[in-house]
Amino acid sequence: MRLLFALPLLSSVGLLLSGQTAPAPAGPAIKWRGAVWASAAVSDRQTADGGLFLRSMDSGDGHFALDGLQVGADVTLTDGWSLKFTALAGQDGKVLNATSLESGSVAFPEAMLVWTGAKDTVRLGRMYTAMGMEVMDHTLDVTASRGLLFTYALPFGQVGLNWHHAFTASWSADLYLTNGEDRIKDNNRGKTAGLGLTYNHAGATDKFVTLMAYSGAEQDVTNANAHSGLEGRKRERLCLTGQWVWGAGTLQWEGELAQEPNPEQMGSPEKEKWSGLGLIYKYQFSAGWAGFLRAESLKDNSGVRLGWDASLASRYGIRAGNDLQATSIALGAERRWHSTFSRLELRRERLNKDVNEGAAAHNAPFRSATSLTWSFGTSF
Repeated sequence: MRLLFALPLLSSVGLLLSGQTAPAPAGPAIKWRGAVWASAAVSDRQTADGGLFLRSMDSGDGHFALDGLQVGADVTLTDGWSLKFTALAGQDGKVLNATSLESGSVAFPEAMLVWTGAKDTVRLGRMYTAMGMEVMDHTLDVTASRGLLFTYALPFGQVGLNWHHAFTASWSADLYLTNGEDRIKDNNRGKTAGLGLTYNHAGATDKFVTLMAYSGAEQDVTNANAHSGLEGRKRERLCLTGQWVWGAGTLQWEGELAQEPNPEQMGSPEKEKWSGLGLIYKYQFSAGWAGFLRAESLKDNSGVRLGWDASLASRYGIRAGNDLQATSIALGAERRWHSTFSRLELRRERLNKDVNEGAAAHNAPFRSATSLTWSFGTSF
C-alpha cells in the first residue's frame, strides 16, 4: 500500500525535473449506497414466546419495525483493486450478529479487498453468502416476508476468500475458502472449502443456474462447553439455485441438502440432516404493479435448523428422531415507484408436529397459522 501512495509522488518529482507541470493526483473514487426496509405482521396464532409461527426473524406485535438499514461504500483504488464496506442496522443486523454469537443491532457483514480482472474476481474478507433465492438486502427480494429456507436453512455471511473465474460469457466457477458458515469474524481454526459452477443462458445475468458444494469444519456452538476454536463437526452441503425470465414472468428456485454429525453425540454414526425446496414466481403486470407467489418445504430430522426458532426449541430441542417438516405458501402484490416499493402478502404455514400457543389460549396446541405482512422500503 505504501508503494501505491508513493508512485504519484515520484511521478510528480520527475515532471518537475523535466520542467513540466504535474497533474493533480487522482484519489480513490468512492461510491456510496444504501437501503432501508421495514414491515409489520399479524397472525391468527401467537407462539408461547410471543413471536410469529415459523417466522423467528419477524416481530409479531402488529406494529411497524425497522428491519434493516444498510449503508455501504465501494472504493475504487488502482489497477483493478477496490474496497467494499457494508454496515447493517436494525432487526436484521441483530439477527446477523446473533448467528455469529455476537450482540448488538449493528453488524458489519461486508469488509473486503477486491481485485477485478478481465475474467477473474478475487474477494478477501467479510462477505454475504452467495447461496439462496433471497438476500439480506430486502429491497432486492420479491416477497414481503422472509422465507423458511432463508430463515432456517442457509447461512447469512462468511469470512474468507472467494475466487470467481469466467470461462466464457455463459460458464463460470467460484472457489471458496472460508472460516465456516454464519461467521462475520474469523474465529475458527477449521476451514470450509466450497466450489460453485454457474451457467448463464447466452450470457444473460437474469437467466442462470448455480450448483454449489461445501465441506468443512463448524464450531460446536450448541454444547454447554463450547468456546472459540472448538471444532469437530464436518458439515457437507449442496445448494442449487437459479432464475429464469420469460417476458413479464420471473421464476426463482432453490434446493438445499446438508448433513453434519450431532454435536451432542460426537463420534456417533447418526447424522443431522436437513433438506429444502423453494419456488418464487413473480409476474409484472405493469411498470408499477406485480404479483408474487412463494412455496417452500423444509425437512429437519433433528431440529438443528428449525431449532433456531425458540418456540420449537423449547418443545423439541436438538435431538435425533424429531423428524420435523415445515411448509409455507405466500401470495402477495407489490407496488413500486422506481427504487421504492410497498408489498402486501398473505402467508400460510404448517408444521407436522404440535406447537403450543401463548398463555392467553391456555397453551392450546396448534400446527398451522395464517399471517398478513405489509413491508416497504427504498434503496439509494
